[in-house]
Amino acid sequence: MRESTDRVEIALRSDDAEEQLVATRVLENPSIWRQWETEHSGLMRLVSVPGFRRTQVAMLKRATLRLIERKALFEYLRAREVRGDVRRRVFAYFHPTLAYSHAVIAEHGHYLRKACSFLCTHHVGVELVRDMGFLEPMQDYAAAYREYFQLFCDTNFTQSQDIRAALLPLLKMELEERRQAIMSTDEAASRQARQALQAREAREAREAQMRRATGNTARLRTLRLSCDARPV
Repeated sequence: MRESTDRVEIALRSDDAEEQLVATRVLENPSIWRQWETEHSGLMRLVSVPGFRRTQVAMLKRATLRLIERKALFEYLRAREVRGDVRRRVFAYFHPTLAYSHAVIAEHGHYLRKACSFLCTHHVGVELVRDMGFLEPMQDYAAAYREYFQLFCDTNFTQSQDIRAALLPLLKMELEERRQAIMSTDEAASRQARQALQAREAREAREAQMRRATGNTARLRTLRLSCDARPV
């Protein structure tokens, strides 16, 4: 949980505008912050239950995959700029027990909390666990799920006739295959990923050290060519 709260603080100063916005919205609202803290601490307690490391990593992966899926609705509404009757149909489907205005508020808060938790679980998976499943495979799954979810909503809530609608079962099958690939990442591959990350960090540290000013440098004399000089 300490790593998670540190990650949220880092997100406030992130170059990624989306990360910064999510962290700002969560931290500036005490109610959302308390709700996020309660939900996320419960999630991390499940992950940190004493046991085999492989089991803990698997639980962290499952949690991260669920977070990708649970923040997809708001991302779809924003990306497609859904308005009017289509927007109402979407909220009626995903929040059938809430009035429209209450559903909009609930979904916005839901997105902020899940997006914030995703930042944290992904950070733990990459920087602490260093499992390769949290790198490119997780990014690919997020992109594939976004494509599937957008096509599902376009097919069911809009009037447009997308010929890709027939691909929904295939996309769902591909999602399951990607999920299984992430969950079955073996320890040897994860060890290689950790070694690659450590090598990269060591290389970046050496490069930073080489670029650091030492105070022992001096400006070189500028050489001037005569007007008769010609390039050889």
